[in-house]
Amino acid sequence: MNCCHRCMGIYRHLTVLELQAMRTRLMASLQDRLASPTSAAHNGRSVQYQQNVAEIRKEIAALSEELEARGAGVSGGAVRGPIYIV
Repeated sequence: MNCCHRCMGIYRHLTVLELQAMRTRLMASLQDRLASPTSAAHNGRSVQYQQNVAEIRKEIAALSEELEARGAGVSGGAVRGPIYIV
């Protein structure tokens, strides 16, 4: 049986403010990685390195999912189902 991050409770112990701060830090880290150079050269030697951002994106998605489940996501509204008029 497969389970999502929310079921595992990976971020359940954190407050909404802590989750939002962590997401902000990860997004800044992602921006830094994407904006930084991928190679450097000096005295005829050059070095190239990878921008491995898949894990950062996965963590941002998990944090956003937890915030949405708590009703404190980007939209700011509570997560509710549809309203049925009978």
